[in-house]
Amino acid sequence: MDIIGISKNVMDNVERLDDIIDAYFEPVKDLTDTAADVFAPIKAIHSLYTFNKKRKFKKFLKSYAGSLHDHGLTDFKDVDKLKDYLKNERNFDFLSNTIENAINSKSIYGAMILGYYAGQILAEGKKINYKDLIIIEGVKDLNDIELSCFARIYSRADLSKMVLFAELDLGAFKFFSKLTIDKLLQLRFIIKDHNIYHGSSISYNFTSTDIAEDVYFLLRDIGIESELLDYEY
Repeated sequence: MDIIGISKNVMDNVERLDDIIDAYFEPVKDLTDTAADVFAPIKAIHSLYTFNKKRKFKKFLKSYAGSLHDHGLTDFKDVDKLKDYLKNERNFDFLSNTIENAINSKSIYGAMILGYYAGQILAEGKKINYKDLIIIEGVKDLNDIELSCFARIYSRADLSKMVLFAELDLGAFKFFSKLTIDKLLQLRFIIKDHNIYHGSSISYNFTSTDIAEDVYFLLRDIGIESELLDYEY
């Protein structure tokens, strides 16, 4: 995979990305259209699958291009520096896996977050660490509702101390927010409070980490926080 070539072409063709991606997926569609009528259900499933992949890929690339621009990588004059960065197998694998995770993400918003994150990593020539791996795997596994709840929780929480669930005032979103906290714990985004309060056997209090906070700042930088806060379910 030529990541430098892809990045340059994305920046040069931002306005035409929709048409370019549609053209890329079109041969697959033409092939399936020649199948017999007996394969119509398979064609329908494949069409939906392809549409979802294409939609996420578009969102990823547009967010990726925006991130490269925001972080100053616009002219690609210093190609040798980028080549040296990508010669490191860890860096190359990380960016390749981020693209794959975005296309396979459970949420369009996740694809956008991963696109912006990948652009930031490449533009800054950032050394990849374990935290970065947790972020790309975790964001891929969060669905729309979970990302919406995540935004609601973090927009209300005082992250400088233990976050007390009862103080978040989540109203009708309490149930899904509890499920989201369970998911964030599984993904190692936050740290569980193991203390038991008022005889309850379950606590949804937690301590934030820089992993979760980085993801929250990413969705704010992209400009999707308000959309997530308004998301209805």
